[in-house]
Amino acid sequence: MNDKKITGVVVDSGHGGSDPGAISGNLQEKDFTLEAANYMAKRLQELGIPVVSIKTTDEDISRTERLRRANEAFNGDPNAILISNHINSGGGEGQSVTK
Repeated sequence: MNDKKITGVVVDSGHGGSDPGAISGNLQEKDFTLEAANYMAKRLQELGIPVVSIKTTDEDISRTERLRRANEAFNGDPNAILISNHINSGGGEGQSVTK
């Protein structure tokens, strides 16, 4: 296990732009994930935790660009944490964590 300190947190809002994610009526996943990501980034800053947002507005970015921004956020430091917000519509409970 890596015992180094966490460098910071990279916050991502899943989907965006022309990719709405899950849709239910007039509700779109991209709107909720952007709101959640912006709130998280603001709160982490208030707590003095280094944070970088991949995007702060509803924009189209490719997977390649999303990964580039994430990797560049803390100069590729492996001790940075990435949180990518998604609201899955497939049912189930809890959270999904991938290493």
